[in-house]
Amino acid sequence: MSGTCVADLPAQPGDTVLALKRSIYEKLPSAPPCWQRLLLGSRLLEDGDLVGNLDLPLEDDGSVVVSLILTMDPRDMLRDHSLAAEAASGLNSLGTAVPRYLAKLFETDEGDPVEPATAEETLYGVAMRLQDSHRKKLVLDDLRSALLPYAMRVLESSGLKEVRQARLAVIFSWLGAVAVARQIAWIGLLPRPLEEKWRWRVEQLRRHSDCPRVRVAAKAALCDPGGVSRARITELAALRKSLGRYMATSPAEEAQILKDFRERSVYELRKLETQTSDRHIQYAVSNALK
Repeated sequence: MSGTCVADLPAQPGDTVLALKRSIYEKLPSAPPCWQRLLLGSRLLEDGDLVGNLDLPLEDDGSVVVSLILTMDPRDMLRDHSLAAEAASGLNSLGTAVPRYLAKLFETDEGDPVEPATAEETLYGVAMRLQDSHRKKLVLDDLRSALLPYAMRVLESSGLKEVRQARLAVIFSWLGAVAVARQIAWIGLLPRPLEEKWRWRVEQLRRHSDCPRVRVAAKAALCDPGGVSRARITELAALRKSLGRYMATSPAEEAQILKDFRERSVYELRKLETQTSDRHIQYAVSNALK
């Protein structure tokens, strides 16, 4: 409705309005058919309407001007699978603007953050409906990156209860590569031995994560009895180095988050150094910090 021509499309009398919407979608990836409303004057065109049955007012050049309104609703990703794929693709095409449109999925009507269990259910619903996106060759990296902070908030929340569907593992497996560095950092920096509220989550990731690095990190955390040990020093040193590598290839905002995790790994190493008088352990820590 901005007055901009978004698409100049040929149409045949036998074409449906839905077919026109699909043609628009090919030209404008941020406008999946489910979000399009086509107006002829003040009349809303229905998907099943045939072009040949419409009383079309022709312009001087024989064309017909139809107005396009987009009703963007991220909740379409929680409806049927085909609609979810269209909505996800449309959101992803918005690039860095995606987070602005996702917020309503994780807010109450009053604008407050939803409970962790509700956010988990939403993320799980999205992941389940889009789990075959790789097979369909949908590129959803921007959408995944925008959903990652919400997934981490759920993972880090203290009041979350375990459910039978291994939801956290499903969510993070669908998020894929964009979520690996943060998962590894979160697991690696958990206090040892693991408290029960964290243990079941780490165990879920160990059993069901698609990423070998996450499974290795989870296993190390689950096996750690606590205290100062060479194994813990080695784990934190490896975390520090791997976060440095991830930082080098991440966008600026994500790199800053990983930098904060990396600084915490250094802090944990220095703390271990002060908790022992064993010179061999102190030397190991000193070596790890080089």
